[in-house]
Amino acid sequence: MVTLIRRGVAAVAVSVLGAMFFAGPATAAPPTSSDETVSLHEETSIRTAAPGGYIAYVIETGKRTGGVAQNRTVVLELPDGVTYRTSESYPTNGVPCVADAAKRTVTCKTKEALAFASWRVETDVAAGVPQGDYITTKATLTTEIPDPQPANNVAALKVFITAGGEVSVAVQAPKGPWQVGSKFDATFSIHNAGPYRTPVRFHSGLLRGLRSDGWPKGCTAEHGQMWCYDFIVIDAGKTFSFTVHFEVGEYDKNGARLNPQLNLVAPDADLTNNEAAYRAEIIKPSASPTPTGGTGGGGPTLPITGTATTPLALAGLVLLLAGAAAILLTRRRVRKA
Repeated sequence: MVTLIRRGVAAVAVSVLGAMFFAGPATAAPPTSSDETVSLHEETSIRTAAPGGYIAYVIETGKRTGGVAQNRTVVLELPDGVTYRTSESYPTNGVPCVADAAKRTVTCKTKEALAFASWRVETDVAAGVPQGDYITTKATLTTEIPDPQPANNVAALKVFITAGGEVSVAVQAPKGPWQVGSKFDATFSIHNAGPYRTPVRFHSGLLRGLRSDGWPKGCTAEHGQMWCYDFIVIDAGKTFSFTVHFEVGEYDKNGARLNPQLNLVAPDADLTNNEAAYRAEIIKPSASPTPTGGTGGGGPTLPITGTATTPLALAGLVLLLAGAAAILLTRRRVRKA
């Protein structure tokens, strides 16, 4: 009887283990919703293009880590004068994008469920596209899992159309020299000699102890440089100027220095005038006077010198004589007693 029970238990155990082996791990149910986003970039991050040139767009959707795997579709709508040339997908299990007959609407799809997908879409810019203004491209994401926040499933990118021209930079400020605590203004000027309206970016080196205020919107201080990432769009023949207020916060043997430079985003006819420089001496602070006559850990004392010592000496002599007289009187009284 015991043997039969043991055989029965063993058979049940083998059956359970076999079922677990063939069934495999349990598969989690897909989420009922997932917040997804789409981003659209210009490959070089310059965001400019010339008539007759090209624009390479980069589309990204999902998360590289921790994302939800699902099928994704992105539709890219190109502006007037821009047409589809070619595309490729990342990772490679995506598929290239497909354009419509007019090559203005481009559809990009994944061929299987992915947590992250990316495409590079190369386009041609017509030679007749007007210069001096922006064109806008739009990307729209569609997912198979419902998205609770569809507003971030649309992205837009502006690209400035320009063939370039001739731009230059200059800086003007009082010649100094400056003391620590001095304040002065410096005026930066960027001139566009034409022939087209064009954008520029700008940066300038800053000394550690040179405090400043009044930079244009979009400028950020990083590692001793003031970077102005936003485009400054200047019409042909015009000058963009701004004044920055500076304060000398500490001494620097190299002086107060500014070296504005243009970060070109379009071809430029003359590269020699894309930098300027300003330098002024900073006066070294004089050494603070050191008290004398002090000793040990106590506070400083003043030496007894000069004419002011005469009254002190007389007072000391008077006290000394008075003390001696008191001692003599005391001794006489003792003897008489």
